[in-house]
Amino acid sequence: MAQEVRVPRAEDRVRVKMFVKLSNPDTGSFELAQTVDVSRHGARVLSKHPFLHNQQLLVRSIRSAFSSYARVAHCDPRPDGSFAVGLDIYRPAPDWSSPANLAPSH
Repeated sequence: MAQEVRVPRAEDRVRVKMFVKLSNPDTGSFELAQTVDVSRHGARVLSKHPFLHNQQLLVRSIRSAFSSYARVAHCDPRPDGSFAVGLDIYRPAPDWSSPANLAPSH
């Protein structure tokens, strides 16, 4: 079995908590998940469900108009039973990373 190789990020992410809707376009299933950090081209979210490497998802911000398809870059199990999911965003949008939407988390 080949081991997954992670490529270093090209940009920094900002720690921010916001809710996003993760939808599987193949099945129509969805989940509300919380971000841990975001950037113009990616996000890390906490999910209740595992996702497959390279799986395609639709990511939609609950508090802004941002919506884009994304690729699952990694999905790591956490001790609490949730999963840390790294997403590569295909179509970054200005409102995803605007100052109004990137208020620091507390």
